[in-house]
Amino acid sequence: MWEGEDIVKKAKSLHLLGMKALLGAMLVFLLWGTGFANGEIAEDEAFVLTVTEALSVADEHNLRLANARLDLEHAEKQFTKAQADAAITPSPVALRQAEIDLELHKLLLQETRRQVELEVQNTYYEVNSKIQLQDIAAANLVQVEEQLRIISVKHDEGLATKLDLLNAEKGVLQAKGALEAANAGVELSLLELKNALGVPYTEEIVLEESEALVDPLDLTMEQVVDRVLKHSIELTRLQWSLEVHQLQEESAKNEYTAPLIKELHSNRRMKAELELKEGTRSVFFSAKQAWNNLNQAESDVAVAEKELEAAEENYKIIKTRFEGGLEIPNNLLQAQVSLTSAQHAVVSARFNFHLARIRLLNLMGESAE
Repeated sequence: MWEGEDIVKKAKSLHLLGMKALLGAMLVFLLWGTGFANGEIAEDEAFVLTVTEALSVADEHNLRLANARLDLEHAEKQFTKAQADAAITPSPVALRQAEIDLELHKLLLQETRRQVELEVQNTYYEVNSKIQLQDIAAANLVQVEEQLRIISVKHDEGLATKLDLLNAEKGVLQAKGALEAANAGVELSLLELKNALGVPYTEEIVLEESEALVDPLDLTMEQVVDRVLKHSIELTRLQWSLEVHQLQEESAKNEYTAPLIKELHSNRRMKAELELKEGTRSVFFSAKQAWNNLNQAESDVAVAEKELEAAEENYKIIKTRFEGGLEIPNNLLQAQVSLTSAQHAVVSARFNFHLARIRLLNLMGESAE
C-alpha cells in the first residue's frame, strides 16, 4: 500500500517499538487441557488468541454471564419450591408462572451470552483495526520524516521556502502525535477486550492478525426479518407473559371471584396483547434497520476503497513530479495527508461493515465466526 521497501521496514520497526511499549513481553492464554485450572489463566505456553478462543474465554470468565448463571440457579430453586407448594395447595396458574419464570431465566442467560459474544467480537476486531491504524500512523511518520529530509536539503539549496520547511516540520510533529494516539488507541481497545473476556486488566494477550473482510450475507431482507422475529427473546418473553395473563383471566371466571378482579385480569390480558403487538413492530423495525445498516456499510467500503486507490495514484504522481522539480513541497505534504486519511477511511469502513454484520447475525441468533 505504501511505496518503497525501506518505508515498510521502518514502519514495521516503529510499530514493533510501539507494541513493546504498550504490551510488554506478550504472554497469552492456554485454553485447552489445563489452561484454565482453578479459574487461573495458564502462562506456561503462549499462542495467538483467535476470535473463537476469545469467545471460549468469555463464556467461562465474563462477569455478566456468571451473574446470569446464578440467576438461573435461583430460578430453578424457586421452581422446585413452587412444585412442592403445588403438592400441598394446587394452583395451576402459580405453577405455570414459576415454570415460565424458569424458562425466562434460561432465555435471559441465552440473551446475555449473545450480548457477550457480540461485545467480544466487536472489541476483538476493534483491536485489530486499531493495530492497522497504528501501522498506518507508523508508515506515515516514516514518510513525512523522509519528506522533511528532502525539503530541508532543497531549502539549503534555495529550492524550497522557509514556509515549506516549517510545514514539513509541522507534518512530522503531527505524524508523531498521530502515532502516539494510535498507540493509546490500541491500549484502550485491549482493555475493552479484556473487560469483555472477564480477565484481569494486567493479563497480557496477543491476537491473531486478521482484517475485517467484507463478506456479504447471502440472504434476502424478507429472510432476515423472518429469522429475527423467530429468534427474538423479547418476543418470546412477551408471548409467555400473555399466556400467564390469559390463564389468570380464565381462572377468575367463576362465581367466587369479584367482578372488579375479573376486570383487572381482563385489562392485564389486553395490555399484554398490546405489548406483544408493539414488541413485534419494534423487532421488525430493528431487523430492517440492521439490514439497511449492513447494506450501507458495504457501500461505504466500496467507496472508501476507490478513494484509497485515487489517493495512492495521486500521491504517486505528486511525488514523481516533486522529485522532478515540477511540484511545490506543500502539494506533496497535502497528497500525503490525503493518502493517510484514505487509508484510515478504509480501515474504519471495513470495521463498521464487520460490526454491522455481526450485529445482524446476533439478532438472527446466529454466530459470526
